[in-house]
Amino acid sequence: MLSGRRRLIQASTLALLPGAGWATATPFRMAYFETYSPLSYRAENGTLRGILVDILEEILGRQMGVPIQHAGYPWLRAQMMAKLGAADAICTIATATRLEYAVASSEVVVAAPRRIFVRADNPMLADLQQVRDLAGLKQLGPTVVSYTGNGWGAENLTGFKVVSGTDYESGLKMLIAKRGDVMIDNSLTMQFSLTREAGGEQVMMMPARLESANFQLLISKLSRHVGLTCCRPTRCCSTPTTTPSACSGACPSAASTTT
Repeated sequence: MLSGRRRLIQASTLALLPGAGWATATPFRMAYFETYSPLSYRAENGTLRGILVDILEEILGRQMGVPIQHAGYPWLRAQMMAKLGAADAICTIATATRLEYAVASSEVVVAAPRRIFVRADNPMLADLQQVRDLAGLKQLGPTVVSYTGNGWGAENLTGFKVVSGTDYESGLKMLIAKRGDVMIDNSLTMQFSLTREAGGEQVMMMPARLESANFQLLISKLSRHVGLTCCRPTRCCSTPTTTPSACSGACPSAASTTT
């Protein structure tokens, strides 16, 4: 039986258009968020790993014959590299700001629900469990934990009190340490990370499914590979899970949201 991750990759490759051959000797330079487990992260030996890395290696590298260089950076730096053409692409949410310097694939690489997370001992817990959308959350006036480079936060948290970590992992630590009331991110990454972070068991996921966090391949407009986006590289999703291997299944792509 195929593992969950292999099913996810297989579902992705089925979406390739027939005859979409882009074999080239020029490396395709991918820049990733280096602390965003299980989507992209540095392993103990320093190599870059993750679901996004595996999927794009399979689709672009093995299926389309494009040699890929996978590199991880602080998230803001990775985005700037794509903007300046120092990297060919990033794989993330197609926000309005990112679409100023990149072209998005027409299909979703990975998708997961965006959820609200809160410590179980937060005095607002009962009210937060009744929240159904951002408007309702704003009425409660919580302090929201974010992190540097969070495009979703930049576009959607106007009017909230926001405290930011230097990266995703530091933001998670801030939530656990009670330096904020809630953190909003995709359930796949949050649930995976909380099982591996000291004190993570004290954090709960609220019922509200705010929207889908849709990760797309965003190719820099300065890249010689920009034509790859016409190939509709993927049509798949990942389910909320605590382990990368539990990701499964293909699903219809949803409207793009912001991360």
